[in-house]
Amino acid sequence: MAAANFSRDVLENFYGEILHQDNHMLPQPIRPTRRLDFKIERKKFNQWLRVWKMAVPEGNKDILKFFQKTKNSFIAVTRNEVQALKSIKLQFGLLVKFSINRNGEVEYMEHYFNHMKPININEHNMDTLNHLFSQFVDGVRGEIEAWSERGSGWVVDKILEAIINVAQYQPLNGGSYMPAT
Repeated sequence: MAAANFSRDVLENFYGEILHQDNHMLPQPIRPTRRLDFKIERKKFNQWLRVWKMAVPEGNKDILKFFQKTKNSFIAVTRNEVQALKSIKLQFGLLVKFSINRNGEVEYMEHYFNHMKPININEHNMDTLNHLFSQFVDGVRGEIEAWSERGSGWVVDKILEAIINVAQYQPLNGGSYMPAT
């Protein structure tokens, strides 16, 4: 509360007293119009494969900021899938559009990042999700930085979509013994 009073005092010191009626006439702050959430793309492919996609709004170029904003969505979808399917194979992906200016003409290229091999996740190892997500983020950032360091000239134009591939994992059951002959 003291910080709010201090801020008000400082503002009034520079701009004069802010009347209550004037305060209500100020425009409301801009709020994002589109949430960054995943939607299921394909659900019933033999009841075991699900593809979750997030269409990313225009203006998202910074990979790190994007992942910071969407980390909770990635984790929430994964946790829900583990609860529903019990044991899953998981893979994160990101579709990015790159651009380069060559001889006054802009060229575009799309690249799909999925550095991860499918990983088995169940209720016993869900505490590793943050670490797995960080590994994916580091892999994507590392590949983009490697392109830049080699002098390719390609820069991130925009992030097109984020993808989570989930497949139900059913390990083979043991219990059979075959004696060696």
